[in-house]
Amino acid sequence: MVGKCLIAFVCSLIGAFSNLMAQEDFNHYQPLCNKGPVPKDFSNSTLNKIKEDHRTDLKSLTPRKKQFFVEQINYSIDEILYSGNVTFGDTISRYLQKLGDKLIAGNEDLEGKLRFYVYNSTDANAFSTRQGIVFVTTGLIAQLTTEAQLAFVLSHEIIHFEEHHVLELYEYATKEKFYSYNERARFLSNYSRENELEADRLAVKMVHDAGYKPAEINKTFDVLLYSYLPFEEMKFDKTYFNTTEMYIPEMYFDFKRTEISAKFKYNDYLMSHPNLAKRKEQVTEQVSKFKDWDKNMLYEDSSCFFYIRDVARFEYVLNKVYDEEPVEALYAIYILEKRYPGSAFLANCKSQAWLDVMKSVAQKRKPSYYGSLPRKKVRYYEGQISILNQFVNVLPKNGKLAVGLRVIYDAYQKDTTNLIARKSLETAIQLLVKSEDFDLDKFSNRNYAETLVYLNEKKKAANSGEKLPTDELDKYAVIENQSKGMTDGFEIDSTKFYMYGIADIIRDTNFLMKFKQYAKKSTLLEKRNDEFNLMTDSEQLDLEYLKYDDEMHLTMDSMLLFQPAIFETTRSSEINVYKTFKTRDLMMKEVRDNASDLNIHVETLSLQRLDTLNAEDWNNYAFLQRSLTRAIKDHESDYFVLDLPDLNRIQKLYGADKLVFLEYQHAYAPDLYFGNVLLFTVLLPVGLVYFPIEILSGHYSDWQFYVLDLKTGELVLNRSYYANEPSTKHFIGSRLYGMFHQLKQAKNDY
Repeated sequence: MVGKCLIAFVCSLIGAFSNLMAQEDFNHYQPLCNKGPVPKDFSNSTLNKIKEDHRTDLKSLTPRKKQFFVEQINYSIDEILYSGNVTFGDTISRYLQKLGDKLIAGNEDLEGKLRFYVYNSTDANAFSTRQGIVFVTTGLIAQLTTEAQLAFVLSHEIIHFEEHHVLELYEYATKEKFYSYNERARFLSNYSRENELEADRLAVKMVHDAGYKPAEINKTFDVLLYSYLPFEEMKFDKTYFNTTEMYIPEMYFDFKRTEISAKFKYNDYLMSHPNLAKRKEQVTEQVSKFKDWDKNMLYEDSSCFFYIRDVARFEYVLNKVYDEEPVEALYAIYILEKRYPGSAFLANCKSQAWLDVMKSVAQKRKPSYYGSLPRKKVRYYEGQISILNQFVNVLPKNGKLAVGLRVIYDAYQKDTTNLIARKSLETAIQLLVKSEDFDLDKFSNRNYAETLVYLNEKKKAANSGEKLPTDELDKYAVIENQSKGMTDGFEIDSTKFYMYGIADIIRDTNFLMKFKQYAKKSTLLEKRNDEFNLMTDSEQLDLEYLKYDDEMHLTMDSMLLFQPAIFETTRSSEINVYKTFKTRDLMMKEVRDNASDLNIHVETLSLQRLDTLNAEDWNNYAFLQRSLTRAIKDHESDYFVLDLPDLNRIQKLYGADKLVFLEYQHAYAPDLYFGNVLLFTVLLPVGLVYFPIEILSGHYSDWQFYVLDLKTGELVLNRSYYANEPSTKHFIGSRLYGMFHQLKQAKNDY
């Protein structure tokens, strides 16, 4: 007993020290990154893994099924590993590995066979593979409340691996071919649910043997039920956005909270997992079978888990910002700022989230092909986050712009050396200029408090019978005052609070200088647009064609070639693994050869030689994956500033200003089937013409070509091509030569 007390005392001291360290770390938080030696899971190529897997015992499968299973499962897992979302040697993965090793301690069949990695995603999920890899998402870890719950999740996935559920499901799925599609779907979902229930049952024993509290196991299902909500349900503070300069009336937060609608019992028909009510009921019964929980309880949660959970929550914020979900990002930041109010990371993410809010009202949406404007994506939220969402939605356009500017300006004033803070402010000013609704003259040069004092003085003067200046009583002064939120009775219209929230900003000479600079550029652009509108239709078409062609002219003498996304697919849209890698290697060679012919220097960051990559290479690769995904998703605007420091670092590291990324998909599917083959065989003269045409035109090549400016973070080129051509050296080389020849040229001056 004394020994346990001593251990608890030491752990509490370690926990207190860890909390102090956590506070310091999170105030200067750096996103998850790869560290240390590169694991074999990353350094071993997919083709080598397939060869090694072919030597394993899969006697239950026919040779054809075995080949398909081995190829597809290894290719799919490596797609996850190389997605940029999985890290090795990082804080969370090391923690998961230690916890996993603890759960399988003493099991000789499992020891040394399992590897645990964190998967960076806001989804609450965990999954295991036949190869012995267990992935746990940051989104799930962010939601959990104890290490015991995480231990149960890991145990569940370990059981899936130990019981060969992946292989069993594949065997079952391919065995019965005589059933209809609906029958097979019903049987498969039922089979999968049985595997899930078995994993839950056996996981209880594993958690029991590891010495965790039984009460925490069932709480895991509560976490899963509400995992679609933010990681905390915290009442939103009505004064959160208030500063000495900006006052937001509490009425803007007097919304009814949207009720949380999640239910344990739901129809799990055709679902891969049974509903949570069934799982919870079974686990409760299983827990009761072990009568020695109290005697067996060896472990209490340490502060290490809560530190790891906070890391996952910071990653949750980052992912929400990258996914352009500003309301969810802002609510998560609100929660984390309660503990880490001085975090520069959270301040940067908050500025970017508000830029996304400002962009949604400042940008002109382009009409669709049918003339109507595309509908905005509507999001529905439940719980406390619905209060914040309703506040953001109810703000008028100028309100969103003013509140966003206020937050971003204050963040910059706190640290004027912060590149992200500076670029956020510059970008916010560009958005203000771009907005048709924003007019500096409409905003008051007094803040809310100053305006109250001013109006009270005017009210006293009016009540005492003192005559007011005529310029405050004429028609135009009254209209202007009303537009700024003043009523006829010398009161403030609280619905226009934002008119008084940026008074100090519009008096800032540096702000005004930048605003006028961008406004001048905007005026020149409008003048060009007016000149364009006065042209004839023929002249407009000619100019548009020249501009479209000229977009490729980037005067490119060097480039950083990023890992191309190559897909060779079959008629049934399945990946042809070997051909995909063959085409990828051909593409890389043709890029180098054609660029060399045109005197374009090429640096590469690819997965062609995995054994040569170190942790830093993987970090750069993962970062560019994430950055490119956001840039491509948001290619019509360049308002994402969060990546600029790392993009500038990579530009200096590789000595190239432009990053080139290629997506290429090829399929060979000639329009030949039994009916027309039989018909044109009978009609042989026609067939002699038909068959060669179909065979030659059955190739479908789809190109996507992107160029990212590493200095500005702007996606300067997004071009697509489609052609009926095979993926041969000649056609790929010709296409690349044409692209690079244009990239080499300088732009014309219009």
